[in-house]
Amino acid sequence: MIDCRLWGKSQGLTDAYPLIGHLLDTGVVAGALWDGFLAASQQRAVIDALQVSADDARSLVVFWAALHDVGKIHPRFQAHASDRPLCAALLAEDRYAHRRHRDSRAKPVGHQVVTARVLPELLVESGYGGDDGRRPAELVVAQVAQLLGGHHGRYPEHPSGDPFRPVRDLPEIGVGGWHDQRRAHVSALREVLGHPAAAPCGDRLPTEVAVVVSGLVVVADWLASQDDFVGRQQRHDADAGGLGTVDSLRSHAARSAAEAPGLLSGAGLGRAQFAARDFRGYFPTITTPHPLQTSVDSELAASGTFDGGPGILLVTAPPGEGKTEVALSAAAAMGRASGCPGVAFLLPTRATADQLYGRVVAFGRENLLGEAQLTLLHGAADLNEQYVPEPRTLITDPAPARCGASVSAGRWLRTRGRGLLAPLSVGTIDQALMAVLPLRHNALRQLGLSGKTVIIDEAHAYDAFTHALLLRLLVWLGALRTPVILLSATLTGRTATGMVEAYLTGTGRRPGSYELPSPSYPGWLYADAATGAVTVPREPIDTNRPTTLDIDLRPVTHTYDPAAEDGRLATLIAELAPVAASGGCAAVICTTVGEAQQTYAALREHFREPHGPAAGPRLRLLHARFPGWRRGAITAEAESWFGRVGKEGVRRPTPPQGTILVSTQVIEQSLDMDFDLMVTDLAPMALLLQRAGRVWRHAATAPYRPQWCHGPRLVVLAPVVDNEFRTPRTWGDVYAPSLLRRTQELLERRRGQPVRVPGDVQELVDGVYDEEFASKDPDKLLAEDIDRLSDEMAHRALAGLVMVPKPADVDSLSVLTSSDADEDIIATRLGADTVLTLPVFDDAEGGRWLDEECAVPFPMKGDRFGRDGRRAFSRALVRELLGYVVPLAYGPWRKACTSANEPPTGWQHEPKLAGIILLPHVSGPEGSVGPVLGDRRLTLDHELGLVAERLM
Repeated sequence: MIDCRLWGKSQGLTDAYPLIGHLLDTGVVAGALWDGFLAASQQRAVIDALQVSADDARSLVVFWAALHDVGKIHPRFQAHASDRPLCAALLAEDRYAHRRHRDSRAKPVGHQVVTARVLPELLVESGYGGDDGRRPAELVVAQVAQLLGGHHGRYPEHPSGDPFRPVRDLPEIGVGGWHDQRRAHVSALREVLGHPAAAPCGDRLPTEVAVVVSGLVVVADWLASQDDFVGRQQRHDADAGGLGTVDSLRSHAARSAAEAPGLLSGAGLGRAQFAARDFRGYFPTITTPHPLQTSVDSELAASGTFDGGPGILLVTAPPGEGKTEVALSAAAAMGRASGCPGVAFLLPTRATADQLYGRVVAFGRENLLGEAQLTLLHGAADLNEQYVPEPRTLITDPAPARCGASVSAGRWLRTRGRGLLAPLSVGTIDQALMAVLPLRHNALRQLGLSGKTVIIDEAHAYDAFTHALLLRLLVWLGALRTPVILLSATLTGRTATGMVEAYLTGTGRRPGSYELPSPSYPGWLYADAATGAVTVPREPIDTNRPTTLDIDLRPVTHTYDPAAEDGRLATLIAELAPVAASGGCAAVICTTVGEAQQTYAALREHFREPHGPAAGPRLRLLHARFPGWRRGAITAEAESWFGRVGKEGVRRPTPPQGTILVSTQVIEQSLDMDFDLMVTDLAPMALLLQRAGRVWRHAATAPYRPQWCHGPRLVVLAPVVDNEFRTPRTWGDVYAPSLLRRTQELLERRRGQPVRVPGDVQELVDGVYDEEFASKDPDKLLAEDIDRLSDEMAHRALAGLVMVPKPADVDSLSVLTSSDADEDIIATRLGADTVLTLPVFDDAEGGRWLDEECAVPFPMKGDRFGRDGRRAFSRALVRELLGYVVPLAYGPWRKACTSANEPPTGWQHEPKLAGIILLPHVSGPEGSVGPVLGDRRLTLDHELGLVAERLM
């Protein structure tokens, strides 16, 4: 007989909720998730691993999910509600007597650990045994117990003692009535929810399957724990006379089953379904597809190559060849064929993710059937104005050929850690890389990724540390049988094949059992996960827009003295003179934010001196160190000037006034901008070619080109001292000197020889990494190469220390969640650690403001009251405050911060605000001046952004 006084939920409830009710709810919701959320590929993986029928696999998952909180039946947990009369009476009964002096002296164990410890014994009693009643089931029951014990995000370690006699090592779990009730709850769950006649025994589940089941249990628990749902269940149970009989438990479970689909719908959980179309059907406005797009569509999607199941598709092509459209159409086809209908589109930066979000929304509106929600995943997603806070439901009309609604995500999916559970996701790559770091709840990321086709854009854009994590992620995605699409404009052949090999390793393919050719350029390569068969284009892929790019290498002395004829500034002014005189659009890309600020200030002084502030070329500065609202405004303005002609909102500047954008690397990836001329500091060859993709990008811009501009041209400023290459000290370690030297020397050899795009691109990219590279100064290059390779080796080794093992190498699930780190502060881009700063402005009367004009007051506390009665921040106020935040690279200045830089006490309970560093500004004779921290003064300037002035 179930004792309904044993409670499972009490916080925020008038009466405690019986544990048996919560266990039934969670199991039933897990069944609804199986039916309406899990992708067909995920279901198939569980079925194959258990070697049972589909119905039996579902039944097992439901039963296991229901067991997740059986560990709450122990004295310490139940005593948490001892102030409630029913619980007090229960604890006073002899059968629940507990001798606390016998408890272990270790720290109190959580109920989830108790679940993991008691379940092996309970499962064996439920029939999870072999001929001898125990040992053949040891592996599977121990694993099931561990994955259920991980429902709070961290898998407990396997016990060191006998797993089937937990009281010996952990007497605090309770005996007598406690053990009897645990057994009674398990028996009741099995009777009400059902269970296959033959319980699984023998080998444990593959790790990649175990984490999917674990993630599903976590989601079921969260959905079944929502206060409004629990309240409705309590009222129904009270009206029905309680939960004291098997019939009442069945009625309770039936009510849960009736409500469960609504819980999924309210949370935005479901499956995406794309219409089955060819490329032209997905993108009817593209009247002349690029050959790359046509090739992938005809040779892979239409030919049935994708029908064999999941695989990995590598697409390499210059910017502007339509790789994004290739990826979206291929993802729809690959997902449909492999039973992974969702899409996760991952990019290197927040700016590129923001830019792509709108394109995925548009694709979804036109091609999705039924409901789906789309999440934007990065630390500043709430600042994206398109990412509205309320869901917009897709409207399906079977009659029209196309849908016409939005796909934005609702509140439940926007909560931390849940975003990848949405059917569709766009975000930064770190959101997926955290799935291979030993963080709490990484099962949710693994669950979310495994039901999707994962698209990784700009696959070339990562350092050695991040690349190592990416390779491990690809191994996991291969094991999860997740379709993957890799996109790159400038990926070396060795790197490309290495990523495909990592994926195939995850699928179980051994190196040497397949042959990977070097990818063509432009081109694609597809490897089937099941067979390892590799498909490549039948013939070379042409392009609609072959171009000849002039790359002018200009050796310059790194000085801002305009009188120095061979100086950087003088050369820059000379190159931009036609823009100033006759109009046109030019970009200047600098290596660091400080260099961009100094370059902008020098050009502003030069061009405004003869023309005045209202004349001369328009100048704009764009980099990452602006407040969010300001950076958004500058980016929108730049896109309206330099975007694709014909796109809504684009108004190309017309002569005679020119327009110059000074920027950093933020514009080289995924932003659709088109310049007549680009001048850039020296960078590794792959990045130079990536930047060149923003020069003469669109044919539609031709009527707007100035007369002085006769073709795409990239001017590269190479720093020299006494005619010898030398990296400026102000560049720091942004780029490896050996790659810069190799790039410079390779360009010198080609001086006067134009670059054929795409014909010469792969050769140039691979040439920089040639092991037989013949340098003018081999000794210096050797020393620099040793430094670079040593640094990369150290970064790869560090990644190896922090990332989780390959699925096949996991002996215990506990290694997957062994870190105590907070995912919000995990920086998966080594060396890219940033601190969120908030410039604030103090007036003479002691007031504090968010703007220099002292028009927006600084809030000391939240604008509403939370459940606990304390002041809290609304989402709207948090979003507004984050719009004023400026990211700044971590450095010695951070160690110099004091209590004056800490946010108010009233901010400490808001996670997105608690870690912000305040930069108090005071008024001076020439405007506001920021604080001195270490050897830097940090001052926010409206035009320049946050300036880190080095003090002598």
